[in-house]
Amino acid sequence: MERVRPGQSAEVVVDLYGRSVVYHGTVEGVAPGSGSVFAMLPPDNATGNFIHIVQRVSVRIALRPEELEKQPLRPGLSTVATIDVNSAETPVNASQTKASAPEYTTDIYNDDLAQAKAKAEEIVKANLIGKSNEAEQPCAVGD
Repeated sequence: MERVRPGQSAEVVVDLYGRSVVYHGTVEGVAPGSGSVFAMLPPDNATGNFIHIVQRVSVRIALRPEELEKQPLRPGLSTVATIDVNSAETPVNASQTKASAPEYTTDIYNDDLAQAKAKAEEIVKANLIGKSNEAEQPCAVGD
């Protein structure tokens, strides 16, 4: 993985069609982390009941459209990708892909942060010293 860079040529074989069908493509980049890093509830392996599961780092490979038209792919297929890592002209920092296509975006969480901030401000204001009813009422001597 240390030698994988954008622009390198790649060949992909898919289990659906066997070894007779080879897709050709170009590495677009390497994802900035594996799946468990970005999980909302990442695994907690501090219990001692730990089974090591291999982490996979996503490598984005752009396949040739004309090959995909002849033999379409489906999500979830197993693949074997071979990358020619001998040409490493692109620097390693350029190998992080960005998910900018509309398929990779959602607006479902747009309001969550604003709602969370408003709720936090409400809780802080309700718990500030000097703002409660008890703090505003004068105390009589001897109370």
